[in-house]
Amino acid sequence: MLDELGQKIIGELQEDARQSFREIGRKLEVSEGTVRNRVKALLKNNIMKITAVPNPQQLGFNFMCIMCIEVKVGSAERVEHLLIQSPNVYYLCGCTGTYDIIGIFVFHTPQEFDEFVKSVIASIPEIVRTSTFVVMHISRSPWEHGLDVAALCQP
Repeated sequence: MLDELGQKIIGELQEDARQSFREIGRKLEVSEGTVRNRVKALLKNNIMKITAVPNPQQLGFNFMCIMCIEVKVGSAERVEHLLIQSPNVYYLCGCTGTYDIIGIFVFHTPQEFDEFVKSVIASIPEIVRTSTFVVMHISRSPWEHGLDVAALCQP
């Protein structure tokens, strides 16, 4: 469980991960050492990761889609391993239900996506079928809206 101070530290880092521990401590009214130790523990326990989150649209990836993939029984891990080799795979997860894998894929153009389907998806014999949803607009994204950890931790 993440305590209130940990939640606030994560919130501050989501706002600006470049701010110093001293600055965060001042805002939260705790010492710089307390912030440093908490951040170290959060990183060590894999509760958070400090990283840059690129905005695919600003990088020219103007075609984004969600693809649901059904695979032959027992082959999901192999298919996932093959798919994550592609830089176009933004997010990929195994799931339950009609489909076994769901992914978010980014491309510069629809033609680039078409080539991906023909060269990558079609070359994986364990894929039984796919269902693709083209993203028309984005309402919430990791590069614009941080996860509200404090709200999620509320009972």
